[in-house]
Amino acid sequence: MFNTHHHFANFFKKKEEKSIQPYAYAVSKKLAQGSICLDLNEIREGETEQQEDSLEEWREFHLSDLSSEDLKSQIADGNGISDLVGSENDVKKPFILHGDNFYITRYFNYETQIIESINSLISKGKLDRQERLKDLKASPQLARLVEGKETSVEVGTDWQLLASAIAYLNNFTIITGGPGTGKTTTVAKVLSLLYEENPKLIVKLAAPTGKAAMRMKESLANNAMVPSEFRKDISELKPYTIHRLLEYKHQSPYFKRNSENPVEADVIIVDEASMIDVALFAKLIAAVSPETRLILLGDQNQLASVEAGSLLGDLCNTVKNKNHFSENIFPDLKGILPQLDLKSNPKEDELLQDHLVELQHSYRFVKKPELGDLSKAMISNDIPTIEKFFDGNRDEKAIIVDQEYKESICENFIKGFEAYISEKDVATAIEKLNELRILAVIREGNQGVAGLNARVEKYLAKKGKINLSQVFYENRPVIVTRNHSDLNLFNGDVGIVRKDKDGKMRIWFLDEEKQLDDERKKTETGADGAESKEAVDKKVRSFSPGLLTDVETVFAMTVHKSQGSEFEKVLLVMPKSEELPLLTRELLYTGITRAKEKLKIQGTKEIILKASEGRVMRASGITNRI
Repeated sequence: MFNTHHHFANFFKKKEEKSIQPYAYAVSKKLAQGSICLDLNEIREGETEQQEDSLEEWREFHLSDLSSEDLKSQIADGNGISDLVGSENDVKKPFILHGDNFYITRYFNYETQIIESINSLISKGKLDRQERLKDLKASPQLARLVEGKETSVEVGTDWQLLASAIAYLNNFTIITGGPGTGKTTTVAKVLSLLYEENPKLIVKLAAPTGKAAMRMKESLANNAMVPSEFRKDISELKPYTIHRLLEYKHQSPYFKRNSENPVEADVIIVDEASMIDVALFAKLIAAVSPETRLILLGDQNQLASVEAGSLLGDLCNTVKNKNHFSENIFPDLKGILPQLDLKSNPKEDELLQDHLVELQHSYRFVKKPELGDLSKAMISNDIPTIEKFFDGNRDEKAIIVDQEYKESICENFIKGFEAYISEKDVATAIEKLNELRILAVIREGNQGVAGLNARVEKYLAKKGKINLSQVFYENRPVIVTRNHSDLNLFNGDVGIVRKDKDGKMRIWFLDEEKQLDDERKKTETGADGAESKEAVDKKVRSFSPGLLTDVETVFAMTVHKSQGSEFEKVLLVMPKSEELPLLTRELLYTGITRAKEKLKIQGTKEIILKASEGRVMRASGITNRI
């Protein structure tokens, strides 16, 4: 049977085009695996595709025989390939060869759009930098931030303060850092500086998922770094998914917002940028006016997007020495922040050198340093440090590694779900549910999401906590798997099934908008004490199960799905096979860093060390082209 990649390559079946077929097949396959292009220098020796059909030419593709030199030679010969493969100056052909990278033209154009738009934002920001520098020097809010900074001698340089200044001065800024390093707090500081300059500032908050966008708004609204005079403005900001920000067209790959009709904003802040694929980011940045500040937040070490590209990582990798600044901006930074220990990088002139700040101190892991140690060791493949965690006597520690997949370990964790079931108040029950989660690498099998959810259900049913006689049983926890903008529900939102006062089953969700309003009112009035029953009821909203068909049980979820979430306790279940391409250090790092207090990992030493060796390898030209 032909697969999708065969069908794509078979489109070029004319005699004079047949020599392009292996390249077309290979680039289609790489695109499906997350790469933007086919790097002809990195075709692994012996990587072949065996075919079962009767056509001789499809019996085997020797991908290791493909090369840019061979392709260039064929193009020079003027045969049929020359009509199919173009260059960066000839993008009207179906394929592009740029250096040693072979692209489907559409994806080469996405990269080009991203690079050109970044250059445009940077150029416009440079024209305004001196005026902004003058305003920043005279800013009372900057002085307050400097005086009230939370860092100490032990912490070192206040990277949050530095990132705030960089984002103020530039039109394009990337703020990257691990969990708990204060990316949202940094944004709060930036906004306080910008609102001081312009009280009518138009700010748009966006993220790949509605849940992540709402979480960013909530963090900003409750952030202590936001001065009281700006808190109301920030609390009233509306969070968007990127698709909604760009105003998607129904059943169309295009958006209403584009280079001809950009998003109306002075500042656009995009969180969880590691989850954005290259196609969506190209459309996003095309819709950002050069006069607008664009700030990207994310952890470059997290898993890349589900779709093609590893955009945030590619952009961050263009800067060899992060937090070293060029001579173009270094004197200015020292002038406004003389107390910071800044480093210059005069010899290198990288495009993003002065537009990228890496937050390096995690406040989350101060009380739980083991979690920080393991996450750092995993992302750097520090085997000696990782091996220290394979200690059987860690019951009182933040991390337990269970190599034997003990039933008792899993059951003790599952017991924690009884707390939300026993809780009568719906809002509190949802909050208790969200304190713990089982994370899996795969979807099927005993160590997959399906098997783990069934295991939890069986345990709770045996204990009499749930009744599995119907699909939407009482206390079933569910996760929304598709955006429902008309209902203000988004992919990733978690709720529980319970009866309403009339005895009808409903799916209940936290009303985060209401919660934010209540928090803002409390801040403004200084109200405290017990809340009325009416106020508590208004913090949740419910829907008929028939209205929400796109939901799944969520005692367990994939690590991919957990991105952007945090839980007090996490049970991370590894598959028992070492041969999965999914097993990478980025995946383990993402799973580990979802835990705030306690982490249990079920997986053998061989599996975990194998995963720490693996990397997410996605071919892209962005780093080299920038």
